[in-house]
Order: sequence, then C-alpha cells, then structure tokens
Amino acid sequence: MPAQILPKEAYYSAEWFQREQETLFANTWQLVAFDSDFGQAGDFVTARIGVQPIAVVQDVDGNLSAFKNICRHRGTELLEGKGNAGKTLVCPYHRWTFGLDGRLRGVPDRSECFPDLDRKSLNLHNAAIGRWKGMVFANPNPNANFDEWISPLDAAPFPHDITSEKLERSEEFVYRIKCNWKVFFENAIDGYHLAYLHENTLGGPKTGLNVWDQHGEHMVWYSTERDGIKNRIPVFVEKQAKGGGMPTFKGAKDPGYGGVYMMFPTTLIVPSPWSLTVSIIEPIDGDTMIMRSRTWSPKSWWSYKEPLKGTPGYDPESGLIESKNWTQPALETGDFQTEDVWVCEKMQRSLRSPDYSVAALAEGLGGEVMLAEFQKMVRDACT
Repeated sequence: MPAQILPKEAYYSAEWFQREQETLFANTWQLVAFDSDFGQAGDFVTARIGVQPIAVVQDVDGNLSAFKNICRHRGTELLEGKGNAGKTLVCPYHRWTFGLDGRLRGVPDRSECFPDLDRKSLNLHNAAIGRWKGMVFANPNPNANFDEWISPLDAAPFPHDITSEKLERSEEFVYRIKCNWKVFFENAIDGYHLAYLHENTLGGPKTGLNVWDQHGEHMVWYSTERDGIKNRIPVFVEKQAKGGGMPTFKGAKDPGYGGVYMMFPTTLIVPSPWSLTVSIIEPIDGDTMIMRSRTWSPKSWWSYKEPLKGTPGYDPESGLIESKNWTQPALETGDFQTEDVWVCEKMQRSLRSPDYSVAALAEGLGGEVMLAEFQKMVRDACT
C-alpha cells in the first residue's frame, strides 16, 4: 500500500525550502522559455532555478545558450525579464561587457583598475540547455544531460506542435497560490480526487478508470473509461465539447496521447484535441508558489480560449490570479483550476496543526500511488 514519505515539515518549513533550492533545483531541468521567444541575435529570457538566476540568449548564429545571469565582477544580475540585449550583455553596475557567447569582452578602466586581470578566466558561468517540441529548458548544472532526462518521454505519444504558424498563443496567466509547490504537484498527479472535487467540471473518472504511466522522472495521465483504451480526455469532458465546433490540432483528434504530462519537478502540460496548455511552477517560499500558464489553439473564428479578464480571481491591476479576489465560491465557478487552487490552499492551511497527518494513500495507478513516487524523487534529490 502506498504511504506518505515526506514529513509534513517538507511542505512549509523554511529549512526544507532552502534545502530544495540548494540541492534539488541545483541539478534539475526547468522550462524557461519557448522557441517563439527568440528570433534574432541578442534576444534573451531570464528565469530563476532554485538559487540560480539563469539567462538564455540567442547568439549571432541563431544558437541558444544558457548562462548564470551573474556578472563576474561583483555578481550583479546582468539581465531582467525578457527582451533584446543588442550585440553584447552589459552589466548595469560597472559596465563590464560580455559577448552573446558569454565571453568577457570589455572592462572599463582595465589598465588602471585591473592591470593583472585574466579576462579569459572570467567568462560567464555556463548552464545547460535543452530544446523539446518548441520548449526551451535549462539546468544550473552545466554538465547535465538533457537527452537522458527527456528521452523516457519518447515512449509517450505527443502530437501537438506549438511551433506551427496555424496556432495562436494566449496571454500569460499568472496564478499566485498560497500553497507549497509540492502540494500543488501532488494534487495534479492524484487520480483519486477527480470524481469528487471535480464532479461537475471534469466528471471523474473514478480511480479504476484512469491511470498514470511513469516515464523516467515524468508521469503521463490517461482516462481508461473507454474499454480500457487510453484516452486524453474524460468521457464527461468529451460529451460536453461534442458539437461545439471547436477546431482541433492536426493529428490530435484521435486518442493515444496523454491528457496530462507532469515533467519533474516543475513543468505541467495539458494537451487536448482543441488546445495545449503549458504551465511552469515557481516555488516562492514554503507556503507560496507562482504558476505561469500559456495556451495554444488552432487559429479560427472559434478557438478554445479562456479570456484572462474573465478568469476567477484575476486582478487587472496586479496582473495576478489569486484566491483573495474570488467573487463567488470556488465550487460554483465551473472552473476546475479554481477548484484545485481552492483545495490546495485548504490543505496548506492545515499543515501546521499538531493533529495533521496523512492516512494510507489510495492504491492503484489511478489512485495516489504516484504521490509516493514523486516524494521519493524529491527525497532522493534533497539528500
């Protein structure tokens, strides 16, 4: 019988959080950008993976490189957000200048202030980079092997192509969620709750009618309601969408691929015949996380769109989606994402109680077995 592995302190304590930042995230792959974010020399995107600030930059030959976003002089972050840096990367503090390849190119007043400077030893620290299906991943460990990490997913069909010009990309949805990142991840791989929390939005399926397959560190979810055949959406959702006229992705109308792809530790992909949503989980502290989501859908007069300003909890002033801004009970919104946020925050509020504990986890690959597998990976990465 699967059982809880991590202690409850792992879901809120500052010590656990810092340990994860310095160990697990020091050698893990995180989605940081998309191919569409780059087009010309100097284009860059920044991210943070654990304690490491990261920058991905396109050079003059069109290649992407990942660096630690840290000037080698005094450690100032070189770049912010995303944009185009031009021909060089210039530190705003003292104008030390690096090429798009990360090499130190110029130092103001070098002969006077740094007569013995070994410029070749002060190139930017490298990070590892990998690209998969229009997505760009980075790892603070420059020797990390992306192929080794991603290749187990080769066995899982994935027909969606977000690089297609026939698709349109949504605005970025940014959720600020008052729970530990692991609480949210575990909720996403919990097949037991689908028929209960999401009774009126996803309609299940129940434990024996859905399954998670493990591919290395990654997990892929399927509905098995149709005579055990693996399908990407629940029957309830399919019936609701039938006759809606929404255009489908080329190659995504037929079953065979998964409905949720959880890429350890912070990437969540939800494909369907009509859309593809990619989310990045960003741990903020022991009790808080950010989730950034974008959705791709076929260009059409009627595509699968969820307007940002109509999303429960959206505040146009902050640009954030938060539970404090809800104007109706979560279970009345008809939005399964809101239901998930609601229940994760409810669990987080209980964690510090001396009476909090976890009973046996539900057996079966459509139950809570994957929670124990996920916890093992976290535990092993933190020791």
